[in-house]
Amino acid sequence: MFCSAGRRLAISRVGRFAAIRKNTQLATKTSAETRSPFGDLNIRPALRPDSAAYFMRKPKYHDLIAALSNIVNSHSESLIQSKRVRASWKSLAQIEKMLDIKLTKNEFIALKEQLNQVNNLKIEDSEEAKTVQLYLNQFRHGYSHYEVEDKDAGSKGKKTKKSSLHGNQTKEGLWFASGRRKEAKAFAWLSPVPDEALGLATESNALSMAQLLEEKMENPDSVADGLLDIPEPKFTTLGQVLVNGQPLADYFPRMTDRESVIFPFQVVNKLGNYNVFLKVRGGGHTGQSEACQQAVARALYATDVGKHAAIREAGLLKTDGRAVERKKTGKPKARKSYTWVKR
Repeated sequence: MFCSAGRRLAISRVGRFAAIRKNTQLATKTSAETRSPFGDLNIRPALRPDSAAYFMRKPKYHDLIAALSNIVNSHSESLIQSKRVRASWKSLAQIEKMLDIKLTKNEFIALKEQLNQVNNLKIEDSEEAKTVQLYLNQFRHGYSHYEVEDKDAGSKGKKTKKSSLHGNQTKEGLWFASGRRKEAKAFAWLSPVPDEALGLATESNALSMAQLLEEKMENPDSVADGLLDIPEPKFTTLGQVLVNGQPLADYFPRMTDRESVIFPFQVVNKLGNYNVFLKVRGGGHTGQSEACQQAVARALYATDVGKHAAIREAGLLKTDGRAVERKKTGKPKARKSYTWVKR
């Protein structure tokens, strides 16, 4: 009998599939019985990167962001209920030096936002909360990368240098602080007026800060202790303010500048309770007056932190970083206007 063409094609395909199946079974049996010549070779395993961000442009930065995000996600409920508090973190240059990478401003802002979120978490587990705070301290302003554990452990063997950016008391009993504004830098010394002497502003019972400032500055490191090579102040009344050895009204003829200097005393209602001596240099009259204001505010705040919280709430302790007046819309510069044309 003769088969049609379609039937012959089907038979040939079945035979081919059977041959392929038989050859596959034979190859499997042979490979099981024979040993591979590469079995005894010490083949090095494939290397895997330690970090998931290994192939990204800045793996250290992305690992840090991922670690902070994991902490926030694991305590997301406490973040919603927590109070928003912004901490003081290290600057962009300090973070770059610590991580040994270059960051853009947007990346630095995103990092600070993540740090603020982690800092605002209310973690119930005390041990975990302590660990998280210890981890955050390496990014806080005022902590060095190697001092974190020593500071939080409360070790007192290492002497800490006083910072002139915050008010502190000198060994002569004066309250000292520094301030900045634009190109001006100011240093303030506050001498409390005795309660029994208030209201008796005579030259005989006036305090003399010249007797208290016997030590002079010989090197820049002594600035933190409140010692500067300054003219000897001679107060003739109680509660007097001297700027570079001159009365406040003589050094700052403008009323607005004088009001800026004494504003911290008005905030806490302590006007006339301190003899003040200021050393200021650099900048113009506005920058110098506002630098003096910050120095006075920091020194006054340090005298009694609990009662002088109004100074912090008024924003007098923070440095105003604005250097120039901003450009206005519709004007070529901050105040300059375009020439008016009639037609």
